[in-house]
Amino acid sequence: MKKLFLFFSLSLMLIALIACTSDTNEVVYELPDNRWDLSPSFEHSIVNKDGEETTYTIVGKQDTLGFTGDIIMDVEKIHKIFWFYFGKENILDKPVEVKAVKKDTEDIIDLHSGTFYKGAEVSPDSVNMPSNIKFPTAGVWKFLVYIDGEFYESIVVEVN
Repeated sequence: MKKLFLFFSLSLMLIALIACTSDTNEVVYELPDNRWDLSPSFEHSIVNKDGEETTYTIVGKQDTLGFTGDIIMDVEKIHKIFWFYFGKENILDKPVEVKAVKKDTEDIIDLHSGTFYKGAEVSPDSVNMPSNIKFPTAGVWKFLVYIDGEFYESIVVEVN
């Protein structure tokens, strides 16, 4: 009887130990909201190193994040775009992940991983990060941008 009790106790402890062990470093990506209106574009002007003014058309949000480059997205084409960070936090050299989800689906795809770094400052108010983006299918897509493992911003675009 003591052996049975000992076996049963050890089995319960082993099950509890296995149940409490998990990979806590895994990041869970969730959809931040259910809004699917296409993101607006705006003009962003800087004075370059030569003292000349350069204006970019940016898709996104003026106070947080946006991108320039191929504003019109086509399926199966690799788009070279530059991400602009306009936020107030110091995000230099922190890992950035760009993911996307297609409207009416829940499958999140990886599009780009990189960093905003000091040499990529285009003005005192913005820093950029180049990337190559390719969408697998046409439709309305939401970029999900994570900085240092935390959701930062979403941008909605249409892919033809």
